[in-house]
Amino acid sequence: MKGRVELKGALALLLVLAVAAALLLAGLGDMPLTDRDEGEYAAAVASMRARGDWLVPTLNGKLYLEKPILVYWAMAGSQALLGDNEAAARLPSALAGFLLVLVVGLAAWRAGGRPSLGALAAAALAFSPLLVLVSRACLTDALLSLWTTLALLWVWWALEQAPGRGGKWWLLAWAALGLGFLTKGPVALAVVLPSAGIYALAQGRLARALKEARWLWGLVIFLVINLPWYGLVWFKLGDTFVDAFFVSQNLRRFSETLLGHGGGLFYYLPVLLIGAFPFAALALPELGRALGQNLRALRQKDPLAGLHMLSAISLLVVLVVFSIAATKQINYVLPALPFLALLAGCSLDRLSRGEIGGRLARPVFWGLLWLGGGLLVLALAAVPAGLPLFWEKIQASIRFDSSEYALPLAAPVMILWPLLAALLAGVAAYGATWAWRRGRGAAASWALAGGAALFCGVVFLGLLPQAAGSIQTPAKQLAREVERRVDTSADVVTYGLWKPSLIYYTERNLPRFHTDQLGELSKALAAGKPVYVLSRVRLRDRLLSSPGFVVLQERGGYLLGGNEAAARIWRGEAPPPVETKEPA
Repeated sequence: MKGRVELKGALALLLVLAVAAALLLAGLGDMPLTDRDEGEYAAAVASMRARGDWLVPTLNGKLYLEKPILVYWAMAGSQALLGDNEAAARLPSALAGFLLVLVVGLAAWRAGGRPSLGALAAAALAFSPLLVLVSRACLTDALLSLWTTLALLWVWWALEQAPGRGGKWWLLAWAALGLGFLTKGPVALAVVLPSAGIYALAQGRLARALKEARWLWGLVIFLVINLPWYGLVWFKLGDTFVDAFFVSQNLRRFSETLLGHGGGLFYYLPVLLIGAFPFAALALPELGRALGQNLRALRQKDPLAGLHMLSAISLLVVLVVFSIAATKQINYVLPALPFLALLAGCSLDRLSRGEIGGRLARPVFWGLLWLGGGLLVLALAAVPAGLPLFWEKIQASIRFDSSEYALPLAAPVMILWPLLAALLAGVAAYGATWAWRRGRGAAASWALAGGAALFCGVVFLGLLPQAAGSIQTPAKQLAREVERRVDTSADVVTYGLWKPSLIYYTERNLPRFHTDQLGELSKALAAGKPVYVLSRVRLRDRLLSSPGFVVLQERGGYLLGGNEAAARIWRGEAPPPVETKEPA
């Protein structure tokens, strides 16, 4: 009987992994690159390939030192295998997300001794909308989360061994920490070190951890991973690298709000409530239980006690670190999600056995479940009518020089996918409630997991591509047409539009003119050579006031124009200028 139960649990884990792979990999290249981060990373990698410089990233002809090198190398390697396209750019992040699901499932299985627990924890991570969203984009966060999660799990496992027997796990933790530092810099230390230290202290094993952590060999591993790139870039750029990366991109992001990405102290609470729907509601009661238990007393009786405590501490540390930072974005909090999923998996396991905590935990769980589900249902159901109603206000909120998007003049028609997503969010919450009231705990657990999987499928394989088709596809089409038809000897610039994906799709640097630089743009247009301008339809009248400006094409909210020389070439009335080269 036990063997049959374990076989069912293992098959459930395999099924979760298969669905996770489909959610993370299916149609990965169907959507154009979004802005600003995806466009910047892809354009920087393209520049590295073109220049043959695999050490220092550049963007639009300038140094681009926002992140360390690992994500660029991963994207370049992926594109070498699959070609220069969106799917290859996103594949490293998607694979990191899938490996993260696998790691969480195996950790829960190993700690609890039951594959069914691993399946539920893996489902809580794989079917969280935030995990799917970030893993399907070429960003650093999924890769960072993989390394920080591995580092903390290996610290946990090292401390679970007999004294003096956890050496190899400590070394693996150091390696993961080093890879995290090569992925996103000091933020990896800010996630791992306090979490590991507080966990060891809570276990009463801090002195042992400090003694056994293999500091010498660990630091050697950390430096071997990081010193070649950091050292060579510092040797090449000197203080410019220190100021651009450590000061501007790390210290300033923590102390100042950059690029308008701010938020209050509780910014990430609704992000997790919606981004981890419905599993955030399950994790909170388990969080309270983990923090309230006597770890030393439970350590011998409950093999999950240590992992419980590690998950609770790590979740809170990540929340605190990123909440007190001034610059905030929803993807920053992703390193908290694996530990939220471990707690939610334990809660799903209790739910499947007819348990869901005490008097306080039960109303907290059901209340948060219906709060998160209700917010999702209302927001999604309002999309079909709300977009046309508020489109003018949305348009007016777009700032020309800083926003990456040029919205179409008319609101896109979006009916089926948002309504279907709203229906699934409601059905998942209602189905779990219905099954629980009839004493079917296992059905309630899998109703939540299955409903969340279907919801993610509809949102990320249906709704999001439809939205991108209205907002982002026209920009890609226009840029690709410029890349095909405009000779490299002509100038292509942007006006009132900063959109890094255009750099990638046009395969050239794009000099940028702000809206208050119309005079400078007019001088460039008056020059004898062809000049093409990528801009917004909403800036058409302002551009037409510049002498000699001609509108060549409009797609969605995007506009391509130029001077008379460019217009004649675009219309086929004159051959493109021949690019001459001076003799060496």
